[in-house]
Amino acid sequence: MSQHTQTRCGDVAAELSTRSPAGMLRPTTSVATARYGKLPSIYSYHTVIPPGSLSASSSLNVMKWNSYPHPEGQLYFQTRLPNYVVVTEANVHRQETENWVTGCLKFIDDTILQQQIIVPPSSELFIELDDESPFSCAYYFVDHEARRIFWLEQTSTELLDMGTIVSDSHRDTALERLYWVHVEFFPMHMHAQVSPQVIDDLIGVMSHGAADRLTSRSSTFPYTAERCSQLLQLLSLQRGRTLDGHTLCFVARLWGAIENQRFMTYYGQEHAQLDRLQIMTPEEDMDHQWVKTIANPALWGIPDRYVFELHDLFANEQVFVDQWQIFMTACISEWHTAVVWTFPVMIASILSCLLSRASLSSALPSILLASGSLATGSILLHKHHGLEDATASFAARYLRAAKSHSIGMLPTAIVFSLPKGLYLWSIVFMVAHFLLLASHVVGGLAMFGGACFLILLVWAALYVTSPDEYDQSSILSKILSRWHSLQGDPQGAGSFV
Repeated sequence: MSQHTQTRCGDVAAELSTRSPAGMLRPTTSVATARYGKLPSIYSYHTVIPPGSLSASSSLNVMKWNSYPHPEGQLYFQTRLPNYVVVTEANVHRQETENWVTGCLKFIDDTILQQQIIVPPSSELFIELDDESPFSCAYYFVDHEARRIFWLEQTSTELLDMGTIVSDSHRDTALERLYWVHVEFFPMHMHAQVSPQVIDDLIGVMSHGAADRLTSRSSTFPYTAERCSQLLQLLSLQRGRTLDGHTLCFVARLWGAIENQRFMTYYGQEHAQLDRLQIMTPEEDMDHQWVKTIANPALWGIPDRYVFELHDLFANEQVFVDQWQIFMTACISEWHTAVVWTFPVMIASILSCLLSRASLSSALPSILLASGSLATGSILLHKHHGLEDATASFAARYLRAAKSHSIGMLPTAIVFSLPKGLYLWSIVFMVAHFLLLASHVVGGLAMFGGACFLILLVWAALYVTSPDEYDQSSILSKILSRWHSLQGDPQGAGSFV
């Protein structure tokens, strides 16, 4: 190292010595780094290629940093110190960055000595330079033997955005998930240290998850049976082989996803979540009965169905990507159907105004309702285009933003119901308009009979129950039960075909 470099490092160390640990070191986690969030600043240039082999050691390796390209392409740097290994994505080949990193490492070593912290021999330190605060950095330590991450000062799960915990073992599950995320991000220098047994263990977990998905409609395993089959094929190809960085990268990604799901479902705790629809935490009582009383009859009971589906989809504020895809695909199909079939209703209502004795005022409700269905359906299709293939994390953020603190998912359910609900009402008013036109030809008696028939159809559509929601106390069920009893069917009072 040159004398200028040594002097600059000394200046940085002197600058850091005047700072408090709270201002110098910022605890972070492997998922909270700026790996995917920072804006790249790439400056390309022409250079001179020296003669001879380029494999010779470069003058940039004075600090003995080893560089590794991640399988996805991101370059990171690693060096070995007496007590631990250091990993960073900061470009240590730049003089200013090298000085900054050196100063941070000196401050960390001084903190370890002052607080007499024992750093396990299998530890690794990650540091990320803080662009907004010079001479400070975010950091965490990794213990490869325990498969945990740790810090030099007391911190909290709230500060680190790790979620709430129910026990120490539950906290350890969260820390192990963060460990695997770190391994996924920096696998190329450590693959020789990881036992191939992690693949065999993962195959066992994935096999059970596939079987659980095949035999249960509400399994808590994060991958579908089809996806498990694909992943098991990849894992089987690597079974019995020595781990390389590329294999360790995707193995760590799968372990991270599984540990994350275990944390959310309280795996290994006294009360684990065994069913996707099992509510684990008390839900807030929401007073929205009066809104449902108005919205459901007005929109043919469709909001009630959407509330039920959204509640199940976001149970415990968890989203399973396959359930989200099924739900959103069905929504888009329903909106598209409503938009397509609204055109004939609107055109028929408009053309009917050209007939003799036709009144625009009687056709106007059907035209307006069809226009509303067309507008809301088109907007929903535009805003939700492509969301049927969204990830589980995006779906969770979407549903969390859509959920009202006072009335839950009801506002979203009402909006989702508008295209089909308005379309159905446009048909009703179009038929009423045609009946009014027919009354001018055949008389008022036919008009009255047609209106009664229309009202009967609307009532039946609103109040007839589906097979799984059959209610013995409903008026229709009582009529059917009475009919079967008159026919002498002893089972008629309880069921019908």
